[in-house]
Amino acid sequence: MKVIQSTCNYCAIDCNLDFHVEDDQIISVVPTKGYPVNDGMACIKGVSLDKQQKVNKTSSLPKLRQADGSMKEVSWDEAMTHVSDKIQEIQEKYGKEAFAGISTGQLTLEEFAIFGHIMRNHLQTNLDGNTRLCMATAAVAHNQSFGFDAPGFTLEDYELSDRLILIGSNPVVAHPIIWDRIKHHNQNENQKLIVIDPRVSETAEHADHHYAIKGKSDLVLLYTVANLLIERDAVDKEFIKNSTNGYEEFKHFVKDFDLKRGTEVTGLSEDEILELVDLIATGKNVSIWFCMGVNQGYEAVRTAQAIINICLMTGNIGRPGTGQIQ
Repeated sequence: MKVIQSTCNYCAIDCNLDFHVEDDQIISVVPTKGYPVNDGMACIKGVSLDKQQKVNKTSSLPKLRQADGSMKEVSWDEAMTHVSDKIQEIQEKYGKEAFAGISTGQLTLEEFAIFGHIMRNHLQTNLDGNTRLCMATAAVAHNQSFGFDAPGFTLEDYELSDRLILIGSNPVVAHPIIWDRIKHHNQNENQKLIVIDPRVSETAEHADHHYAIKGKSDLVLLYTVANLLIERDAVDKEFIKNSTNGYEEFKHFVKDFDLKRGTEVTGLSEDEILELVDLIATGKNVSIWFCMGVNQGYEAVRTAQAIINICLMTGNIGRPGTGQIQ
């Protein structure tokens, strides 16, 4: 039996896996130990790749549905010609926008580019993808805040934060590799895992602090926290002066979000909100991680920007273990 080391193709984490192969069949899949991304850890999808080959079709050739409803295996040339003819037939009969495309986040950069060229330039029709639903709000927030649409971070930042805040994120279930990192992070008593989520999620059950806010109250909580940090003078004035714009306007805006308003809207107690403010103010390396609970939530762009603003005003950005990551 030989072992072939390769990369899981399910998501962007790109875990390394050892495929144990015999007679051109995958016998078992084992996460690669020592690999810097997943270090012997993998989710159920990755370690089940050997099971999936047993239910997948054995031939790589496509099939076309016949008039009687059956499927017939054909050559790639025949399949491509058939699809091309059908697309042109539909557009000629009903107009160019009668045909559209939808992509997935599992495509590579090159595949995205080719697909976009074919749909938008050649066929002159519409193209969308699940990545827009997942990440569009975060991308807009980052663009408006920084001028580019992606945060800079590494997986090691999970382990370097002494205040790791998760908002609308449940990595125990949704991101097992990330949770494995967080588990290692949370072994130090000086490091605190903080979860902001209306639900008592699997991740919240393991948190040092869980703030069970009411639904749709994330933005008010963040503005309230920002206002209280400013009142406490727990901001990095030097960083604000040298690296930000619009701080005075933001400071004036959040004045309306006092502690009373924060408690009424979020359902948290005054002590809980003040505790959260204190955790951020006393942290040396604070990172705030948000996921679909924010990206697909109420007033998502502004919520993401409020997270970014807290990181900026406290100087928790651009250093190991800091920043806002989606």
